[in-house]
Amino acid sequence: GSLAWRLARENWWPAANLFSDFKLRASYGTAGGRPSFAAQYETFTVGAGGINFGVAGNNDLRPEKTYDNELGIDAELFRRVGVNVTYARSETRDQILLVRAPADQGFTQQWQNAGTMENKTFELAVNVPIVARRNLQWSWRFSYDRTRTTVTELFIPPQRYGGTSQATNEIFLLQEGERYGTFYGKRFITDCSELPNQTASGGPDFRTLCGSSSSQFQRNSDGFIVWTGGYSPGEGITQNLWTTSLASANAPWGRPLNWGMPISVRDTVCIMTPSASCPPLQLPIGNALPDWNFSVSQNFTWNRLSVFGMLQGVMGRDVWNQGRHWAHLDFLSADLDQEGRSVQEAKPIGYYWRASSPDANGLGGFYDILAPHSQMVEDASYAKLRELSVSYNVGSVGGVGNWTASIVGRNLFTITNYKGFDPEVGLSQGISNSGTVVAVDAFTFPNTRSLTFRLSTSF
Repeated sequence: GSLAWRLARENWWPAANLFSDFKLRASYGTAGGRPSFAAQYETFTVGAGGINFGVAGNNDLRPEKTYDNELGIDAELFRRVGVNVTYARSETRDQILLVRAPADQGFTQQWQNAGTMENKTFELAVNVPIVARRNLQWSWRFSYDRTRTTVTELFIPPQRYGGTSQATNEIFLLQEGERYGTFYGKRFITDCSELPNQTASGGPDFRTLCGSSSSQFQRNSDGFIVWTGGYSPGEGITQNLWTTSLASANAPWGRPLNWGMPISVRDTVCIMTPSASCPPLQLPIGNALPDWNFSVSQNFTWNRLSVFGMLQGVMGRDVWNQGRHWAHLDFLSADLDQEGRSVQEAKPIGYYWRASSPDANGLGGFYDILAPHSQMVEDASYAKLRELSVSYNVGSVGGVGNWTASIVGRNLFTITNYKGFDPEVGLSQGISNSGTVVAVDAFTFPNTRSLTFRLSTSF
């Protein structure tokens, strides 16, 4: 159902108002999704070792339902500028998800009505006619939108989810109150305040041992807080310090450190129970869904010539650059190339590649056997020249037809700081089955740049 009220057509609307046209609108609607027919049945797999349990059946599945509310304003300013403002809120209840099955069932997974998800969206569009004459028209359109998707209810314990490719199946956390698409992984310390205060257990407050040029912990040239033993972070090579280690009894969280290596944030429980099984905390390290999107397009027509261009951007989206992550295994990443770095800034291979049980002894580098962490989840904000087209109406040729010749270019260039081939990537896998949500660059083929020539006519 929908309702609109065009206030500008009312008799009492001032003729000299700033708004030459003004309309309020509202709508409400519902949509549903049925469970898969196969979800009611148990599944099994047969292998060399016998019969294995797969997905538990669920006869009690209910359809998931989405309830949409939308409010908006359509207005015209100065009899020229068109403005559209929209606020939308949708709620999906009884969402059908493939989740972990109770252990007593013997099955690993089950389709369940797992919870409720909420979307809030704000959109703004502005149309501006710059010139409007018989043989010359020029206008531009600007659009902006922002969406937040949050899990508001969860009827199961919090669980990890992701894609189906290697190391991607647990990169997100599904829990009540969490923004959907939030990456979880290790986070390396970049500020002294993230070091622990261990005075309660008889140790030092490591935050007071950090920051100055003579401190035990200092910020290196990559922005990480590292143990330096009072030396400068740039003296690792000249003083032969890279093989020096700090014993667990004197180290943060009671975990040994190597000189100059990034430090993972750990739980305070490690201070009171200094055992080998105290892995780094799994913390939010980014979000796959953008903070906001925008586009700017231009239309220009002069006599028979027409030009259209659109710049489209995505801001605040994060991508796990798994291709770059993998490259650290075989020393193929550009990060490892120290050419052009000074002796003070250069790092040894072990700084990037360490695979020796990092959770136990704290010596893991950036490869870390593909464990997601803050160094490999990158800001993938971008702006693309999505389309540029030029058309010329030739007219009749030999008295036949009305011919138009065009050239259209798409994805002509990209502005981004992302280190992969293309920031607009993802995997259509997992419970979301969406490349937008599973924002993993696992050697995904980048979007192609295309140039198309077109010749059309009408008779």
